[in-house]
Amino acid sequence: MGNPPKRWYGRTPRSAPTKKFIESRKDTIMKPDAEKKLIGRRNFLKAAAVLPALGAVSYKAQGIGPVKTGIVGTGMEGRILISLCDPKFVYLTALCDIRPDNRALGLEMLKKPELGHNPNPRVYEKYDDMLNDSELEAVIIATPFFLHGPMALQALQAGKHVFVEKTMAYTIGECREMIRLAKTKGLNLQVGHQRFYNPLYWDAHRMIQEGLLGEIHHIRALWHRNTDWNYWTYFRKMVPAELQAPLRAMDPTRYGYPDLQHLVNWRWYEAYSRGLWTELCSHQIAVANWFLGSIPTAVYATGGKFKSEETQNELYLEYLSEFQTKKKYSDTDAVDFDAYRERLKGYSRDDRDIEDHIYAIFEYPGYRTVTYSCIQSNSVDQYYEHIMGTRGSLILSNENESYLFWEPGWNEESAQKAAKEEKTTQVDVVKEDAGQSAFAAHVSQEATGKGGASGMAPTDPYRFELQGFAHTIRNGAPNLCDGTKGVQAALTCFAGQESLKHKQRIEIAPLSV
Repeated sequence: MGNPPKRWYGRTPRSAPTKKFIESRKDTIMKPDAEKKLIGRRNFLKAAAVLPALGAVSYKAQGIGPVKTGIVGTGMEGRILISLCDPKFVYLTALCDIRPDNRALGLEMLKKPELGHNPNPRVYEKYDDMLNDSELEAVIIATPFFLHGPMALQALQAGKHVFVEKTMAYTIGECREMIRLAKTKGLNLQVGHQRFYNPLYWDAHRMIQEGLLGEIHHIRALWHRNTDWNYWTYFRKMVPAELQAPLRAMDPTRYGYPDLQHLVNWRWYEAYSRGLWTELCSHQIAVANWFLGSIPTAVYATGGKFKSEETQNELYLEYLSEFQTKKKYSDTDAVDFDAYRERLKGYSRDDRDIEDHIYAIFEYPGYRTVTYSCIQSNSVDQYYEHIMGTRGSLILSNENESYLFWEPGWNEESAQKAAKEEKTTQVDVVKEDAGQSAFAAHVSQEATGKGGASGMAPTDPYRFELQGFAHTIRNGAPNLCDGTKGVQAALTCFAGQESLKHKQRIEIAPLSV
């Protein structure tokens, strides 16, 4: 597939922890005398000695052709999805966005000949108009988080299959209604937790089920980076000048935003995003729920805003410098204070009301725990999940690398032998898979000579999940991330947010869907 885009999903991809990095931290993450093995780049399964190595995976293009689909939300995230939609499965014929700059950039990308989509796609500003498009069978929803539920429900009511980005919806009530309506209408509802379509994670899941790692008592998950999440900076640097003026000229109040600041930097505000919980934590807490087979029973969280609320962004500083220069050196020139005030509107403040640092301890049944941290001022740890078992530990990093560490006295052979002798409970997710991963049971294997996760880019699971979305619609393949998994992740994140807000431990009631 080549190198991943420089920007995807609102973040800059970072490299996985290197072997050198792991070695430098072995005194803290593993015992020095423990056997360790790097797995994933070439042969995850061979190293794990549980399952045969998979080839490169992709869904077979079968059925009655691709699913004609429209995408709503063509910002950075939406454009990444456009770039990863395989037209043999998901054929994009329409796009929708309230922002004129996003519509123009989305159209430019969609018309690229190498992507193979409709060269003359229909472009909509109003979502209602796109849903009235009789040609569309499905919609991809990549809008700000608070719109997921209403837009998904509207699409399902209109008879469209729905792929909605994580987190599923702003409230549990919306999640439940989406599940109910999709079932009633006989439509496919898939949530964009791409790790459920990552062969590396499916094979890790099978390792846990087989008992190769022993009993799992703790998972450590984190996502650390150094950013203020200010999209005005991105906008000024990455959006062509001719497309900036239309955005600044639009009236955001027509769409429920008080000003452009809230429209562009919507992730800063709880009303639109619910902060780091729904934007980042949801990725990894969904995996924890999956691997442990349940949602947590309680959570305690803390955190805060450590970025200066008085920090002024680059655009403001630029305007301020220009103003001061005029005042000092051009006394004869009239300075239009009102004009400057208007230009600064929406750019001059950092008034975020969501935390930029969070830390949480989730309690799961059986006295198991998951710790999660998301830090926006230090990036050394980057992001990964560390699954700790009584026989070994597994680190899943950057969505395409794995590191296996055996506890003293254990290795692949002894762990596998013990697991078989103990007849560890095994859940056959897909009984017809003949020993392969559950994911591989629904995909074809291409003879590329690559094993395990070899050559898999961090963006490949996004491509797989979109292929899977179409495959479920056309061929009835299992939906690997349905509404149930989506609402479980949402509830877990919401509980963490409530704990942080109230500074107390929150008990989580069993979830019924």
